[in-house]
Order: sequence, then C-alpha cells, then structure tokens
Amino acid sequence: MKIAFAFIALWLTASAGQSVDSIQELIQAGKLTQAFQQVSEALVKRPNDAGLLNLRGVIHAQRSEISEARQDFERAVTLAPGLTPAWQNLARCCQLSGLPCAASAWSRVLASKPNDPEALYSLAAIYERQGKYADSLRKLTKLPGDEAKRSPVLLLRCADLAAVSRTAEAVETARHLSGASDFSFADLEAFLPLLEKHSAVLAALIESLDSRGAAPPASLRQLVLAYEQTNRWSDARKTLERLAAAEPADPQHLFELARVAYRMRDFVGALGYLGHARDLTPSDPRVHFLFAMILVELKLPLDARKSLEKALELDPHNPDYNYAMGSIVLNARDAASAVPYFRAYAESRPADARGHFALGVADYVAGDYGNCRTEMLSVSEDAKTRVGAAYFLGRIARIDENFDEAVTLLNRAIKFSPSFAEAYTELARVRLRQDRQNDAKSAVERALSISPDSFQANSVLLALYQRTHDPRATEQSARIQKLDEMRDKERELMLRSIEVKPF
Repeated sequence: MKIAFAFIALWLTASAGQSVDSIQELIQAGKLTQAFQQVSEALVKRPNDAGLLNLRGVIHAQRSEISEARQDFERAVTLAPGLTPAWQNLARCCQLSGLPCAASAWSRVLASKPNDPEALYSLAAIYERQGKYADSLRKLTKLPGDEAKRSPVLLLRCADLAAVSRTAEAVETARHLSGASDFSFADLEAFLPLLEKHSAVLAALIESLDSRGAAPPASLRQLVLAYEQTNRWSDARKTLERLAAAEPADPQHLFELARVAYRMRDFVGALGYLGHARDLTPSDPRVHFLFAMILVELKLPLDARKSLEKALELDPHNPDYNYAMGSIVLNARDAASAVPYFRAYAESRPADARGHFALGVADYVAGDYGNCRTEMLSVSEDAKTRVGAAYFLGRIARIDENFDEAVTLLNRAIKFSPSFAEAYTELARVRLRQDRQNDAKSAVERALSISPDSFQANSVLLALYQRTHDPRATEQSARIQKLDEMRDKERELMLRSIEVKPF
C-alpha cells in the first residue's frame, strides 16, 4: 500500500518560539540543510524537547532517512506521550518500513483523534495485511462519507468483504470504482494474492478499470482467468479476442482462445484459432498436436493422424504426442502399430500408470497376452487403473481357461466399479463356459440394466438363449444385427480409458 509521507507544518509543535517557526519555514521551503543545522543547535540547548525532536525527525524523513526519523519520533513520544503529531509521524515511519509498531502508533493517534481519517484508513490497511479482515472493515466503517468514497478505501473495503465471504457486497463495491480516475491496476496488484481466490470480485474490479479504458493487457489476462474460474466462458473468449486483436503477432492468445473454445465445445471455432496460430508458428509442434486433438473431437481421425505426424516429426520424443498417436492408431484398430507409441510414453514416464495400462490394452488387442498381463499386473494396484487392469487380466484368464481366476479378477473390477457393464458381460461369458447358466443370466442382466444397448452384453444374452433353447433367441438375433449397425466401436475394449485431453 502507498503511504503519502507529508510532514506539514500543521503537524508540528512549537515549543521554542521563533526558532521553531523559522525551522518550520525552512522545512516548508525545502531548505533541509539549513533547517537541520538550526534544529541541531536548538537541541544542544534543549536535548529533551519533544517538539524539536519531532522537527528533526521530519527533516530525516524528507531526506528518506527513515530509520533516523523513527528514532527521533520514538524519543519525542517517550518524552511527550500526548504529542499527537509525533505519534502520527512515528506511525507513518513504522508503516513505511513495514514494522509492527505502526499499529500501536496509529492506535495512539486514534485515542486522541478518534475520527482521524488517515489513522482509521492506515490501521484498516494494517489489519488487512494481518488477515484481520473484520477488524479492518470496522475501521473503514468509521470513515466520514467523502473519505469512504476514495478509491483506496473502496479497494481495501472490497478486499475485506471478499475475504469474509460477503461476495455480493464486494462486487457492488468494486463497481463503484468504475468512475474513480485515480484507481489503477498498480493499486490492485497489492491485493491480487487475496483476490485471486475470489474470482467474481476480481473480475468486477478489473471490469471497473476496463470500463474507462484503464485496464492494461496484464490485467485483462487476469480478467480472463477470473472469468474462467466463474464459468464465464463467453466473456473470457471476448476478452481474449480483444487481446489477440491488440497483439496479432502473439500466438499465445490464439492458443488460449482455442482452449476456451474447446471448453465451450466449439471445436470448429477452436480449430479456426489453431489454424491461425499454425500460420504464425508452423514449426511449433504444439500447434500441430492441438490441431490433431480437435480433429479427433470432430471425428476426423485421418486428418488428425496427419497433423500428429507433423508434431512428432518436429518433436519425436515428446511423451504426450506419442501417447496421442497411440490412441489414434489403436482406435483405428491398428494395435500392433500403436504399441511402439505407448511404449515410448511408458518409458518416458515410467511412474505414470496410464502409459502402462494403454500399452497393455494395445498388447491385448494385438494378441500379445503375455505382455498385456505384465503391464496390467504392474498397474493393478493403482487407483486410476486397477479397474481396467482387473478387467483385462480377467479376460486373459478366461482365454487361458483359468475360469476361477477370471471370476475373482472380474469381481474385483466390479467391486471397485459397480457400474462397469463390461465387467458383468465378461463375467457372464465365464459363467457360460462353466455351464452356470443362472449365474451367467444374472451377470448379463446386470450388464444390460447398466447399458441396455451394449452390443457385447446383448451378444452374450443371445448365446445364453441359444444354449438354453429360449424362443426369444430369434428376436434377440434381430436386435443384435441392429445394434451391430449402430454400435460405436471406439467405445469398446475400454478405449475410453485411453483418452488425450488437449487442454
């Protein structure tokens, strides 16, 4: 917080007649050397004169000799505890130096001048920095009307209200600053650590600056973050578009715009921003990667793969690009080609269970059950992958005809994820292999209750009908054909667990 250090004559105590008047006049005229000489001579004769010590402290302060000034003021108030101007000057020195003595000094000022605006505001500011927001507000409420409308007071009040969760009042206070010509982003910066946790209030403050064209680019970037944290995506986008128009050569604004458009589910818009960014920075692999990820959302996998190939050409060892390429290739049912990409990711980030899980899925689809088992066992205890690991290990156990083991593993997957339809479907398959039709029926019915249009679950139900000679088999066969036409192959085999979020 800024402190205006102004030791004016009205604050001084004349205890030495004309010599004091002369010293005051010299100080006001800026003739500090002469003033210091005269006060020093006077102090030789009257070393315990609090008024002279206060004068010398003023001279030190105006020379920016704050430590020396504070010593004079402290001695002055020790000699004359009722000398309010010396307490005021001591409080200013302590506050300027960030010392705790400021609070006690301002409290002494208020003891003799209960409505002193400077003391009330300064003490409120100190309490705010100490986290005593309610105490700070109480001091501000004592300020007279005109003082309470000053922009530093409004800003401090706004921060206090936000801190005590009186958000609506804080936002309303912030809006009053729109007409304050002396309110600047530099004033706001001191409060950013607090207000960044109160996005609605911060947004209102920056909007007040912006309403009169006083919001610099740095504040607009803060505004974008505040809008995002309050889910005001459209406002964030408009603000970013202004920044991009003001700084057209900066691709970062376009990347941010693409991210916001992506969050708004406007994939075409995101692609447009990235296309512009790609024109500005064609050798930046990130733009090709993000472009590919948006193309995936638009269900254009071939174009996405081409763009991702460009990203990998520019940065072949980037783990995220390899993971994304593995995902695209695996979704295209080219599991063998996906394996090297996932392996590159797993080797780059061995502690990330996602990489080993994705590699295990690719191995499974490629028919390499041994490597799949190795990878899944390595992540079977990780909270993010234990469900999928148990599921694939159960499938492998069924293929190896280790049915009891398969049941145990699939029940483990169901325990951790009771709504996991695929695990019930796979359990039904195992029960059919064990000739336990009733258990198979129970499992497949549970799967269908979760996912009625599951192609795999309906296929198991058809197999169950056929085995038990159920007359509903014909009707179920027709349903299977219909589901086969509409099923989304991208959702099979837990591929939804292998996803890449570009932002």
